[in-house]
Amino acid sequence: MSIFSRVRDLLSANINAMLDAAEDPEKMADEYLRQLNNELYEAKTSVASAMADATKLNNKEAQYLAETEQWSLKAEAALRAGDETLAKAALARKVQSQKLAQQYTQQSDAQDQQVEALQQALVQLETRIAETRAKRELIVA
Repeated sequence: MSIFSRVRDLLSANINAMLDAAEDPEKMADEYLRQLNNELYEAKTSVASAMADATKLNNKEAQYLAETEQWSLKAEAALRAGDETLAKAALARKVQSQKLAQQYTQQSDAQDQQVEALQQALVQLETRIAETRAKRELIVA
């Protein structure tokens, strides 16, 4: 068994030596930069999409908060008019709108946190790209 392991080690060492000789550090740095730039594009797209989703959620939240206020005003008007049945129905709709507004508030807050995390990751990626470009310039020089 030791002969096989020695042959395997010898083959592995020779293959690694050939790969090391074939590698051009400048080309490897260029490839790494291409990969990082692709990741940057994807990250920017993700941030933009998350920000659009956050805006939609904020708009829905505002819509249901306004709707809650409208139903409250309608309930008060129905009470002043003496129509308790209509006032109860308006209050029920107000409660529905409040629940939806709370749900959208929670989703909006979670989305805002996700956008912030994605933006931080984007900054870190841009920093890595700048560092890699600097290292590439050193290799070329």
